[in-house]
Amino acid sequence: MSSQDLEKILKDIEKDYKTEIVPITVSGRTLKCLRLADLDEIIFQRLATTDVDASALPFWGKIWEASILLAAYLAAQPVLPGRKILEIGTGLGVSGLFAAACGHEVTLSDHKEEILRFIRANVLLNNLDSVSTITVDWTQAAPQQQIYDWIVGSEVVYHRPTYDALVEFLLQTLKPHGTIFLAKSTSLPADTFFAKLTQHFKFKRLDKVMRSEDQEFAVSLYAIKRKEDG
Repeated sequence: MSSQDLEKILKDIEKDYKTEIVPITVSGRTLKCLRLADLDEIIFQRLATTDVDASALPFWGKIWEASILLAAYLAAQPVLPGRKILEIGTGLGVSGLFAAACGHEVTLSDHKEEILRFIRANVLLNNLDSVSTITVDWTQAAPQQQIYDWIVGSEVVYHRPTYDALVEFLLQTLKPHGTIFLAKSTSLPADTFFAKLTQHFKFKRLDKVMRSEDQEFAVSLYAIKRKEDG
């Protein structure tokens, strides 16, 4: 893909959304990120004019604190040749982009074409041509043909009706002895998800307080493995 590809993607996106490009710095490395410029206004207008399910709102267009924590963790990991990483529920791609910029082999995924356009734009903005992008909707029954050493995601456990499908997807898509890394806001209730998860997996949790200007955000990072992997 080229600068012409980027220009075309940006024009397509601008037909539907007002956007802005902002710098993000993680572990001393700065990348560019295309995001929604007026997310709050979009949400207000949609809720005011239609009866819309909250899960259908474009929260993917925001840079979430959990994705920054996950990006920092992935950036700190040694690069191993042949280790394949899948980011699920990628949104803008923050975590996976930083992992790729550090040399990891990364595939970015989400479930809608409009989200994938933002992902592809951010890949091109940062000249990360080796990054793959695919459509993944874990609520669909079709199994993934590829399996991965690591599956990573931030803020992907907010929609309770998808919990069963997500756990089954992780079972199908994670390589034997692979690891899942999930990050989420500590305040987001997800006890039901982790109760379902622990039928097949075990996990360790790290809580961290992140600071941005005058605000603090509590974020939890989970490292998850199959029970039978020891």
